Amino acid sequence: MFKTSLIVSLLLIASVLLRVLYIDRYDLTDNETLTLCRLNGYAVVNSPELQLQETIPDTLTHSAIQQKKTWENVANATIHDSGNAIGYQLALYYWSKLFGDTNMALRMFSAIFGILTVILGYYFCRQLFNKRTATIAGVLLCLHPVLIEYSQMARTYALATFFILLTTYSIYQIAVAKKHVWLHIPLYVISLNISLWCHYVTLYVFISHIFLVAIFHSHKKALIQYAIMAIFSFGIFSIWLLNGGYEGKKIISIERSMWQHNVSVNGEEPEMVTSASDTIYQMVMNFVRIFGNDLDTESRNYGFYLLLLLPFAIVFFVFLKVRKSEFFRPVMFVTFPMVLYVIMIVIMVIRTRHSIPFDIRYATFIMPFACMLLAFGFDRMIAYNNKLTVPAYALIIVVILVMLAGLSPGLLRNPNMEIRKRSFVYQDASSFLNTNIVPGDTLFFRSKEDMIMTDFYMRTKLDPVLVTDFKQEEMIVIKGVGKRVKYK
Repeated sequence: MFKTSLIVSLLLIASVLLRVLYIDRYDLTDNETLTLCRLNGYAVVNSPELQLQETIPDTLTHSAIQQKKTWENVANATIHDSGNAIGYQLALYYWSKLFGDTNMALRMFSAIFGILTVILGYYFCRQLFNKRTATIAGVLLCLHPVLIEYSQMARTYALATFFILLTTYSIYQIAVAKKHVWLHIPLYVISLNISLWCHYVTLYVFISHIFLVAIFHSHKKALIQYAIMAIFSFGIFSIWLLNGGYEGKKIISIERSMWQHNVSVNGEEPEMVTSASDTIYQMVMNFVRIFGNDLDTESRNYGFYLLLLLPFAIVFFVFLKVRKSEFFRPVMFVTFPMVLYVIMIVIMVIRTRHSIPFDIRYATFIMPFACMLLAFGFDRMIAYNNKLTVPAYALIIVVILVMLAGLSPGLLRNPNMEIRKRSFVYQDASSFLNTNIVPGDTLFFRSKEDMIMTDFYMRTKLDPVLVTDFKQEEMIVIKGVGKRVKYK
């Protein structure tokens, strides 16, 4: 008991440090900027610069911009962007009511669920396999560079990843372990809906659950229970579809058509996928990152290809040794979501003919399963033969070193080497305004985008008038009684 508590405590401390370190040292990415705008009730796109998708007056008051931030406007802005991640946007809306709109506050919401994913992965893996596998998996989950990166980003992926893992944990308790079924039935329904509200792509994990229950259920009652749960879950989800989901889906269809015609969407310009070899190549590169190798693939060498083969060799060893053992069913519970991911990605690529479905963000949902599978492979090597113990631990160290080398935006990179976008300028400008404006001041901005983005960060009880003045070279000019203050 003490040893388990110590392991969990160390994983928790390491996960917190790795996910909170540098969390506020980087500017917002383009997609995080979209999150911030929609969180405040404004529909915008990046194509490639930030553009408002609704008409607003040239002159607004601070209170008028702040009053735009209501859950109805947040929902409408999200629907205007395909309706995807509605659950995340609304949850973040209430979170920001408590903790504000700063970069750190918004990203901490993701960091919390990134940390919870490590702890849940440890306990789930321990139930599926054993303590040693769980410990290895916990370390891999803690250090996985892509999971860390998305835990430091104000986007939906960390939240969706946690709830995908939670739904799989719950369905295992219902269909196999038969533990606390009364608790896990409602938990599964709630978690499944939250994951779908966070990202539609998580649907493929739900489909994997259907196959898992159908093939590996330990009692017929589980089939009936799961059928009722599935119907009830999608009954709840259909309420959202009928109240904005289908409307947003039209945007998804338009975006897919734009990709098919090689047109940039929100500043993203994916490459064409024109052959089976392109698809296979992209999938292999994806799986290298899914298993934790986030090193620069442009500087390929023999070491890179060795690391590419490592996870596949471990997975082959797993299936070779457990196909007729008591571990086969648990292995399938972490493998099926990955198989359905491959199927879904191939279908999306065929439909869009672009590489955008291969974006690593869509693979974050299966990374906990990949870490658990890799950890079990190492455990089987250790247990199989005394001669493999030292090589197995050596390989574990190699994988850990690869993950540490690939941390992004973690420990091994200078936080000043990359300024991604614009939000630091707006935060600094809002701080300047909060300390320099007085009642009766009027603020002049170069553009409407500058005006609303700066105002998002402002925390003042005053109600200055904000005016768009396209003739000004300075970003902001404050005009009041007897003064003129410029902020560049």
